[in-house]
Amino acid sequence: MKIITNSGFDSKVDALVLTIFENESYKSYSKELATDLDNAIKQERFSLKFQEVFITKAQDLPYERTIIIGLGKKDEFTTERLRKVTGKIVKTIKAQKLTSFSTNLAHVAATILREQDVALAISESLILANYHFNKYLGKEKRTRPIETVSLQWTTSSPSFDEGLRTGTIIAESTNFVKDLVNEPASVMTPTEIEKIARTLASSKKIKIRVMDRDEMKKEGLGALLGVAQGSAQPPKLIFLEYKGGSSDPFIAIVGKGITFDSGGYNLKPTGYMEDMKCDMAGAGAVLGTLKAASELKIKVNIIGVIPTCENMVSGIAQRPGDIVRAYNGKTIEITNTDAEGRLILADAISYTEAKYKPSIIIDLATLTGACVVALGVVCAGIIGKDESLIHSLIDAGEKSGDRLWRLPFFDDYQDYMDGSLSDLRNTAGKGKPGEAGAITGAVFISKFVEKARWVHIDIAGTAHLNEPNSYNQKGGTGSGVRLLSYYFMNL
Repeated sequence: MKIITNSGFDSKVDALVLTIFENESYKSYSKELATDLDNAIKQERFSLKFQEVFITKAQDLPYERTIIIGLGKKDEFTTERLRKVTGKIVKTIKAQKLTSFSTNLAHVAATILREQDVALAISESLILANYHFNKYLGKEKRTRPIETVSLQWTTSSPSFDEGLRTGTIIAESTNFVKDLVNEPASVMTPTEIEKIARTLASSKKIKIRVMDRDEMKKEGLGALLGVAQGSAQPPKLIFLEYKGGSSDPFIAIVGKGITFDSGGYNLKPTGYMEDMKCDMAGAGAVLGTLKAASELKIKVNIIGVIPTCENMVSGIAQRPGDIVRAYNGKTIEITNTDAEGRLILADAISYTEAKYKPSIIIDLATLTGACVVALGVVCAGIIGKDESLIHSLIDAGEKSGDRLWRLPFFDDYQDYMDGSLSDLRNTAGKGKPGEAGAITGAVFISKFVEKARWVHIDIAGTAHLNEPNSYNQKGGTGSGVRLLSYYFMNL
């Protein structure tokens, strides 16, 4: 998609899209359009309420279609509403089978919001909403993308231009992750993730190191190897070092990379297993964030960590009742083979802290169905005790639209994962089965952090959608990339 700015409306595009707040005039654009709108409003076929759409062919305007979209009440308009209405425009244009449009949206939104925020939000949403995964579709079923968007913008503004550039980078990095999550598990194997990581590292001047099964065995990463032992696909532990030029310690972002999760011997039932190719979305978010950080030249040192393997059933797969020893020496009783993400994160986090000494560790994982039950697909859950870190991430989520909601982490929960035959269990030994599942999963992970400031983000609900929303399609969303990009930019 090509995004350009013009002082007026571009007459060479397919459609004109006018966005108007409630109680504001539309008379100046076109006499015929004003007449059509007057009639539609009188007949209650249209209003200027938020995201309502009116489509016409005004003969005195040089466009195949003229589209009016309501912005609702001016005092209720926010950056997230701007993203949503931008997504609505893209979907409307696609539905009309058009490939270019000119709009006043940026000009109108900038009467309320900061110029750079307007540019960021519009460019992000345009590119996110225009995404399509056509790789396995025949030509007749492929979605035709929008090629050109002309934004009416009457002033020369470096901050607006910078906002467009930044939003484009972040959105394209997010779409990069959508591609990874949408691939079948037969394609997106741990070896393929390693290949993608190496390609990213070589193109962005990022240092990469990959541990294989033998090295993990030598180092004692028994929790990760236990999950991986049932699959023919070899596990990988990938480290990507991005240095933004400062001498500060690394901030570690650790992403769960289960490329397919059958549940192991605690097999997932039909209806829950079909989308388990998306269980590597945390790993994808790490790759996408590093892609964005390198292109934005963010002045922060980041170590991206990806433990990746499959969780499969076989004659040598991990069994309920097995006891494994993690890298930090703690023993873990496997009480449920489907609670595997926390096991690979445990080894990855403890090894990363020991070897790279990060000041902050942020892990992202499609960890628990319990988080989906609690929060749905609207926001991810964030859990931890570091107040400053949590508030910084929540703020980044609000600004980016990649939102978080805090779940409690009271002292009362901290012994739920204690074992009787081992140091820990991988599911809670207290309370009813499944009780506070998102929280107890985080409790388990916390036992593998020593000194670093740490927070856990559960993206189980937000990483993959079964129904499209305002500016995301069905399938992978790239959850975490916008959140972390804004967080690092704020730093």
